[in-house]
Amino acid sequence: MHVRLLWTRLFVGLVASVAVCRAVWAVEPPADTGPSAVVATVGTVPILRAELDAVLQRAGNGGPDASTLNRSVQLQAAALEQLIDQRLLRAEIEREGITIGAAEIDAAVGRLRAQMTARGVEWSAFLAKTGRDEEFLREQIALEIGLDKLIRPRLGAEAVDATFQKHRREVDGTRLRVSHVVLRPDLGRGDEAVEQCLRRAEQIRGAIVRGELSFADAARRHSAGPSRMQGGDLGWISRKAPCIDEFSRAAYALAKGDVSQPFASPYGVHLVMVADTEPGRLGIEAVRPQIESMLAAEILRDRLARARAASRIEFAPGVPHFDPATPAEPGKPRRVVVEPAG
Repeated sequence: MHVRLLWTRLFVGLVASVAVCRAVWAVEPPADTGPSAVVATVGTVPILRAELDAVLQRAGNGGPDASTLNRSVQLQAAALEQLIDQRLLRAEIEREGITIGAAEIDAAVGRLRAQMTARGVEWSAFLAKTGRDEEFLREQIALEIGLDKLIRPRLGAEAVDATFQKHRREVDGTRLRVSHVVLRPDLGRGDEAVEQCLRRAEQIRGAIVRGELSFADAARRHSAGPSRMQGGDLGWISRKAPCIDEFSRAAYALAKGDVSQPFASPYGVHLVMVADTEPGRLGIEAVRPQIESMLAAEILRDRLARARAASRIEFAPGVPHFDPATPAEPGKPRRVVVEPAG
């Protein structure tokens, strides 16, 4: 398992992760927006404004300009959640008694330097391009090594086999023939647009499930996509192509003939039906690295959820953050809240 790749998949895709958020905008900005201002506290450990700004810069937000940041509360909330997750995972690593030696970090930095040299990339240019200095890079590498030590012992043969059975259709080459209804949110309606589409899609799904409307007729009447002319038929798909992950993940959770619950993606709100399946033939050995990565991600998510539930997390007034009552769930919007000052 490559923890660096796993970490990237889980925590770097900030822009995509907030595509369907809804927000409650701040009435006033934080009283203190300086680099040393505390934006949140995890237990007794503070998170500073400078750390949040650094994550936003690495996410391509254009730097810590206040006016830019205030226009992107969803991105701020996602960046802050990333920092909170890092704090929680460091605490989990420490709780397990896991140690990371300086020699291990030195070796990892050396391997990364060698990779950059082989590509003809200057080390200083690499650090500048990724918005990091070497001290921060070493901290990140230490976390990745700690995560590897935390997770690897839990990737036993029995657990890997159980994960393969659970996700078999997603990895063994199974193909699905799918149809969909897509609704486009009216952006002019503001932050409630996605939720309005979700409610409308739920009504359409209800009519289909009750037998009042066929899926093909629902697509012809309600879908905003070009496939409506074919009753929503998109043809055959695999788990990785040609559809985006949010769509394929929902489709591969369905049995033949099932209609999904409404879910959101950057392209709108969808209902999906599986019309037919073509079983795959790949065995566990052919996809073991992928299965280990999926199991590692599940372990991390479970560990984070338990750590978050057991930790006291506080946010400074005026700092956008995700409402704990709307936990991360594929295809569902998360509410962004901003606590007023005083």
